[in-house]
Amino acid sequence: MTSRMREKRIRRAGLAAGLALTLATVAGCSSDGGDNDEPIDTGDQSSASPDAEGGEAEDEAALVALYEAYWDAVTASENGGEIDPALFEGITTDGVMELELSRISRLKDNGIHRDGAPVIDRITVTVDGDTARIEACKSEADWRVIQNGEALETDVVEGLVAPHPHVATAARTSDTWLINASLPMDEAAISC
Repeated sequence: MTSRMREKRIRRAGLAAGLALTLATVAGCSSDGGDNDEPIDTGDQSSASPDAEGGEAEDEAALVALYEAYWDAVTASENGGEIDPALFEGITTDGVMELELSRISRLKDNGIHRDGAPVIDRITVTVDGDTARIEACKSEADWRVIQNGEALETDVVEGLVAPHPHVATAARTSDTWLINASLPMDEAAISC
């Protein structure tokens, strides 16, 4: 069965209180950074099909809300003192949650946390049946990197400050959507 693909660009200005499926390597701390060669695939598969009438618009709205909730969870995790897996429940698959928590744990082990929030705009959602692709432009200029109590200089994290694409995929599971992967930055269809 061939699904009708529909792309809808949704522009959002200002802060979206969250972001970071991919935080680039900071001060010697290994991280996905979003520019790896292979997509992160957790193997989670979708199971239901969208509502034929009006389902795509509802799906797109749900996916924008999901993406914003994802970045809320990431921001809270990176800014906060303790890592809380509950922040990702109902937002990501278990595989993505484990990858995020592991990455954030490595940051914290190296005395790194964040302050502020990234700016996310130009959220673009493409729905194809039970799968979706979410792209956005993000800037981490207002989301400072703090290591051992000291803010890292802008030139150290230059790649994070300039607006750059972030790409995630989602799958429908039962009656909800979950973020199930992060793709390399070079696979983005948008430019920032």
